[in-house]
Order: sequence, then structure tokens, then C-alpha cells
Amino acid sequence: MSWSRIIGQHRIKNILLHALRAERLPHAFLFAGPDGVGKDAAAMELARTIHCERSADEACDRCGSCRSMDLLRHPDVHLVVPLPRGKDEGNDDGPLDKLTEADVLAVQEQLRLKGGDPYHRVVIPRATVIKVNSIREVRREASMTTSDHRRRVTIITRAELMNDEAANMLLKTLEEPSGDTMLILTTAHREQLLPTILSRCQLVRFDQLSEGEILTALTGRSGVDQAHAAVTARLANGSYTRAVELLSEDLLGLRRDVVQFIRHALTPGAAALLDDVDRLTESKDRELIRRFLLLMIVWFRDAMVLASGGSVINVDQQEDLGKFVARFGTADVPRMLNGLERALSLLDRNVQARLILINIALLARASVLGETLAGHPGSLTAPESA
Repeated sequence: MSWSRIIGQHRIKNILLHALRAERLPHAFLFAGPDGVGKDAAAMELARTIHCERSADEACDRCGSCRSMDLLRHPDVHLVVPLPRGKDEGNDDGPLDKLTEADVLAVQEQLRLKGGDPYHRVVIPRATVIKVNSIREVRREASMTTSDHRRRVTIITRAELMNDEAANMLLKTLEEPSGDTMLILTTAHREQLLPTILSRCQLVRFDQLSEGEILTALTGRSGVDQAHAAVTARLANGSYTRAVELLSEDLLGLRRDVVQFIRHALTPGAAALLDDVDRLTESKDRELIRRFLLLMIVWFRDAMVLASGGSVINVDQQEDLGKFVARFGTADVPRMLNGLERALSLLDRNVQARLILINIALLARASVLGETLAGHPGSLTAPESA
């Protein structure tokens, strides 16, 4: 499997393989790019390959070194993550020394999950920063020889979460690099790192994943059916980690809510529609509204594709889509899609979610039923702040 563990990112794989074959790996990498696109996966795979007993440019996945990487228990590969602060913890304590037994077990479990799935998002209660204790340990280990006489690899994930002390301690390590140690920092927010740290790392920029890459990974790795995977990939915004997290959410229920919202928007009377709006906005969860709007985009695109005889993503809603196309064959679907894309933009600019949804309902009536949108109370003619 080896490098195929990394989804997409073919340009990045070529960069790393070229550096491996030429034996020109730097003392410090900065893997920067969107959340959940494979930065940690690439860092872990590079470490796996460096330490594989086969000594090739692809790990064998069978030797003792590779098996220890599966559990993230390799003695010369260290993953640094945000950790909680223990009671009465001092800067001279080890990063785990003053944590409770429950905290330590939580850390161990998260590392186990990360070893099995490099796209797993490590979540540890009360862990908000990378502590100076963790970076001090990195600095101490950098001065030691490795067990297999290869390069020690330290991966600092979500490096932007280093506190000031930790960042300055890391800077000292970068200024005095050890030939036996390679640091790999991963971040989705490189602008939050010290310029002096950035200047001492070789930058590798990661791209968002395509919907097709995410869809293939969901069906092949997680056994998700094609229709569900297609919708999830559309909502994941280029992040495989986000796609997997979405699988645990009630997307099926939200897709049904989309159909109900459209039906109520096109029906005389506002009571049922306003109930829908109230229910969607009561939690004040803007990510929920984003997913709802994205699902509506998928639904209307399906309607347009179905009208042209194509295959739809929402296969289980094909009957509803067919009725819509048969009844509203003259609907201006491109106008509706443009309005939905603009609604997403307004949501990003903190426009009131309730106002956005009401105006989407008005736009649906205008685009589908041919009603005039101008003059409706509350229509969005310009961005408005919440």
C-alpha cells in the first residue's frame, strides 16, 4: 500500500520521492495546506519509508519498523500534538508527566487511531496548545542517536498551535539542526507561524482534494455507497477528513429537509416554510446552514441533469426530482444555482442565516414559478451584515 495511503496529492508524492532518491531531504519541512487533505498522511508515510528495513523508496508494510508505525510506536518517529496541561505542571516536566491517567489513556487512544488512519483528526479533551514541554522533549531527543542509525523524524501537527514559549524553543532547534533529525511541521494556517520558523523550513504546499478523489476514497476505503459518497464528497470542501466526519452526521435527514423546504417554498402560504427556517436556524449552527445550502445546490443540479437525461447524485430522491422536472420544466435552474452560490458567499460574510434562507425561498418562487423577486420584503439586493 505505502504511498497509496495518501489520497491524491500526486505532485507532493513526486517531490518527496525525488528528494528520497536523491538523498536530499532537508532538516525541516513545512507541509502547508487546507485541513484534512493529507499533510499528516504524507509526513507519516515519509517517516515510514525512511525507517523501513527494506531501504527502498516505498515502505514494505511488513517489517518490524513498518508494523510499529501502524501503532505510532516507532522509537525514532515522534508525533507532537496539542496536549492538556496537567495540575501543577512545570516547564521542566515531561509533556505527559502531570496528566491524569484518563488524559494519558485518551492521548494513547488518539495516537493509536492516528497510526491506523493518518487522516484521523486527533481530538484530546482540553488540548488547545502545543506545549513548550513537548518541544523541549523534541530538542532533547534531537541530540540523541537513533536506534537504527537513520534519521529521527519528528512530526509537529497543527504547528500553528504552539504557544510562544514552544515556538521560540522550536526556533532554537531549527537554528542548530542535527544531521540525525528531520522535523516536519504541518499546518492549515502557516500565516500564524513565526516568520523566522517559516524561513528555516522547506515549504511544501498541499492542494485541496477533488470531489472525485474523495468519492473514490470513500467508496474504496470506507465502503460508502456511490450515491452517499457523491453527496458527501460534494460537501467536504476538498477535505477527506471532513468527508469522513460527515458520514457520522444525519445527511439523509438533512437531504429530506431540503426537499421539504423546496416544496414549502413553492406552496402558497408561509407558515410551513417559516417553521422550516426556524428549525434550521434555532441551533445557530452556521455549518449546518452551509451543508443545507450545498445539498440544495446538489438537488437543483440533479434536476437540471435529469431534465437532460443524465444520471443524478441523489438516486434515492429520483422520484421527487422526476416530479419536479415534469411539473416545472421551464424553471430557471441556473438562476437558482447562482443564487445559492451567492447565499454561501453571504453566509461567509456573516449575513443572518434566517434572512438568507427566506430569500432563497423567494428566489425559488421567482426561478421556478416565474414570480417577480424585486419588491418582496427582505429580498437581498446587497450584502447586509448580521
